[in-house]
Amino acid sequence: MRVLVAGGSGAVGALVLPGLARHHDLRVLDLAPPPLPVEHVTGSVTDQDAVRRAAAGQDALVYLAMGRKSGWRDGPDWTASHFTVSVTGLFLTLEACAEAGVRQVVYAGSMSVYDDYRGHDYAADPEPDATDAYGLSKRLGEQVCEAAARRHGLSSVSLRLVGPMTDEEWQASDDPLVTAGSDVAAAFLAALERPRPGARAYTISGDHERRTLDWAPAHRDLGWEPRARRR
Repeated sequence: MRVLVAGGSGAVGALVLPGLARHHDLRVLDLAPPPLPVEHVTGSVTDQDAVRRAAAGQDALVYLAMGRKSGWRDGPDWTASHFTVSVTGLFLTLEACAEAGVRQVVYAGSMSVYDDYRGHDYAADPEPDATDAYGLSKRLGEQVCEAAARRHGLSSVSLRLVGPMTDEEWQASDDPLVTAGSDVAAAFLAALERPRPGARAYTISGDHERRTLDWAPAHRDLGWEPRARRR
């Protein structure tokens, strides 16, 4: 399958691109060059001309773009960067992809759509309630995906990632909820391989025992579960 990866040169891109490249033909849209020798369209997700060039001839979209990581939560410029990428940029990219004939989208979401995902029981799958800038931008991003699914008949999957990091970083971490890069990559592959009608969101966490976060819906619908184990 021909897959456009928007924002594929970032931190999450480094985790998922190698796995995606083994199974799909990739084209990366990013201002920076990708970490793998795949086709690259230089541009921003807010540059409509670049997005249209990148979307041409593609079958699916993986949206990994995110706002500025440096100076986390530091001031209005940081805040604006996240809303620009997760709302405006996502909307423009989805519109261009739908126009080009793309009918499948996988969005890199976050469990930060909840104000306190570590302290609540999410077995009942409650509505996202984040009010901080980052969580709200990701929450609105899911709504943009839902709107595009209705408007254009897309299959949209939002993967609510929890602390995605390299397997080496994960091995050194004692946080039971964060997710190893190999499991993150497997989640994106699973979402591409099992498209579902409409828009859905799934928890992706390294919480193997599901003591805090329930990833059972991802296992049921996508066949995904966290497989990395700490030494």
